[in-house]
Amino acid sequence: MTRVEVHEIDLMHGGVPGAISTWLVSGAQGHVLIESGPASTLPALTDGLASHGVALDDLSAVLLTHIHLDHAGAAWALAKRGVAVHVHTIGVPHLLDPKRLNQSSRRIFGERFEDLWGALEACPAGTVHGAADGDEVTAGGLSFRAFETRGHANHHHAWHLLELDGAHLFVGDAAAMRLPGTRWITIPMPPPELDVQAWLDSLDTLASGPWSKMHLTHCGVVDDIDAHLKQLRQAMQEQVQWIRTSMGQAADARRQAYMDLLRQRSRSYEVPDALFDKHVSRGLLDMNLAGVDRSFQMAQ
Repeated sequence: MTRVEVHEIDLMHGGVPGAISTWLVSGAQGHVLIESGPASTLPALTDGLASHGVALDDLSAVLLTHIHLDHAGAAWALAKRGVAVHVHTIGVPHLLDPKRLNQSSRRIFGERFEDLWGALEACPAGTVHGAADGDEVTAGGLSFRAFETRGHANHHHAWHLLELDGAHLFVGDAAAMRLPGTRWITIPMPPPELDVQAWLDSLDTLASGPWSKMHLTHCGVVDDIDAHLKQLRQAMQEQVQWIRTSMGQAADARRQAYMDLLRQRSRSYEVPDALFDKHVSRGLLDMNLAGVDRSFQMAQ
């Protein structure tokens, strides 16, 4: 049997361990990367690959779960080296012409954009390949199947590695985020595409497959899949309800109350306050409030 290895590469985004990871899958014929991470962490990606004896030019392909910049912001830099990029069909035009993606991201992050995400450039024509639900991608002698997992974004895939007895699923943001060294989940619910019901349906997809390990982009491996998804479902429903009922409150007081709720929940999982403060930023809180508010308004 061909030996296949899976390695997590922590990109140390913002100097925070476990903030953003990519996953290197290596086989006898080549190497495939799951997620590029943002362009701002290219040096960390290069060093992380080198620690496994792999250079950027050695990659056969990069598989993106979706096109948000923490997952796909460096895809152009890999594509310009001839690395094939595979992404949901909806995401293809945005990687070939990132003007709208650039404008919306700069509107959200303002002067922090460059420090957070780095440059955003177009992938060369012919380097980006669209995948639909159920499509199989083979690169470097490794095979993956795309599973559409909408909710966080409408262009989201999880990628199932068909080697290693099908045990490994790379889930992007579909299974949310877990704070390093803990079992507590934080949930990124961004505008404008948040669809709570679609996300809950995607959790059913994650619960029903043959895999036994879910690899998170934010952070680590989940092998207690049923417990993780149960916690995620309950937390999402609680937070969405809380945010909807808090609409109309003063912004600062609302944000603080939301943070207090999350901190209380994290303490039940023995999350140290210092770790909580590193990962539950004002940006995450404002993103979730805006995401749920918009999804609620669009449903009216």
